[in-house]
Amino acid sequence: MNRKIFINLLSLIFFASILFVAFPSMAQIPIKGTHLAFNKVSAEDADAALDDVSPENTQKKVKESKKDESPKIIPQEVIRPKKNDASQSLQQEVKNPKQDDPPLSLQQEVQDLKKEVQRMRDESEARKRLEVPEEEKSKSVEDILSAVSRQYTLLKKGTVGLGYTFNYSYYSSDAVREAIIVERRINHNLTNNIDIEYAIFNNLTISGNLPLAYKYNQIGTDKSQEATDIGDISLGIQYQPIKAGGIFPTTILSAGVSFPTGTSPYKIDPSTSLATGNGYYSFSAGVSFSKTLDPLVAFGNLTYSYGLEQGGLSQYVVDSKKKVIGTLLKVDPGSAIGFSLGFGYALSYQASLNLSTQITYSFGSRYFYDALVFDSGSSVSSSFNVGTGWRVTPTRSVYFTLGLGLTINDPDFAFAIRVPFEF
Repeated sequence: MNRKIFINLLSLIFFASILFVAFPSMAQIPIKGTHLAFNKVSAEDADAALDDVSPENTQKKVKESKKDESPKIIPQEVIRPKKNDASQSLQQEVKNPKQDDPPLSLQQEVQDLKKEVQRMRDESEARKRLEVPEEEKSKSVEDILSAVSRQYTLLKKGTVGLGYTFNYSYYSSDAVREAIIVERRINHNLTNNIDIEYAIFNNLTISGNLPLAYKYNQIGTDKSQEATDIGDISLGIQYQPIKAGGIFPTTILSAGVSFPTGTSPYKIDPSTSLATGNGYYSFSAGVSFSKTLDPLVAFGNLTYSYGLEQGGLSQYVVDSKKKVIGTLLKVDPGSAIGFSLGFGYALSYQASLNLSTQITYSFGSRYFYDALVFDSGSSVSSSFNVGTGWRVTPTRSVYFTLGLGLTINDPDFAFAIRVPFEF
């Protein structure tokens, strides 16, 4: 019973809800018609009015109104010349509209472009000013090689070169005398070299060298020796077969001869005098290479020398008690081969630095006495060199070299200053 009442009540509520929602929609038409009748408006006019105020029609009307408000283009009036006017018969005057100026942004871009082009030109000119001219580069390389040795450079045709070189070398050694006495021997050698060169062609130069030597030897604390005389005069020739530049290194061939003009070591008493020369004629030949490996300049050379046999000697050989034990009759100095390698670097336009090493291998000498023949055997000498070049004026340079001996046959150290002149 209760369940049935609940179902009927629920059905009534549901039906009432349907009527509440549907009744206004159903009752709208007769109410709308009554309202239109009182205002004397027909249903067609009311529907048309509703269509006019719809959103779609409203947007369409706005667009059409904008089109109507846009300015109309009036065709340009062409003024035709009069037939009677001869000055205007060959042209027509057309009223052209004034062209608008370019936008401000385009003008700004053009100005920026001009500024950028000008900046690039200024940078290019600055780079050109900073670049080293080819002539200056060639002069710098020449200074580097000249600081090493004269054998790496040539003079220009017709040029006379005059140079002065001061050399100092220091030797020290210990000598054993009478088994228990050790003597300290110190040798000081000073040489003033005057050299002259003349360029027959750009690739051919002849040269000569005159050394003036002074030597001072100290043996122990109570004995010394000294000598002053000219050394061995030498003549040389340099030839460059291949023009410098390209992939090949600069190559210079050289040859020379040395004359025994100095004091011969085989014609003096070694216990009281010193020699300033070798005492024999010698010939030499060599080849030098140099190559620019920016920023370095690499160089090297290979030399061969041969000494002629010197005879007609009569030098007595004595022992520690001054007793003659033999006579030297002839000397065969033999030959030697040497090479050097190094590189140079331009520190600035006025200064350069070079490092090199030199090694010489002597095949040995043979001494002929009246009673026997003595072979000295082969020997090796080597040194490490550090050099600098300073351009004191645009046309004048000074070169310094310091050499350190690496074997017992070399000086402890050697020092050289060279000043070249060209005329």
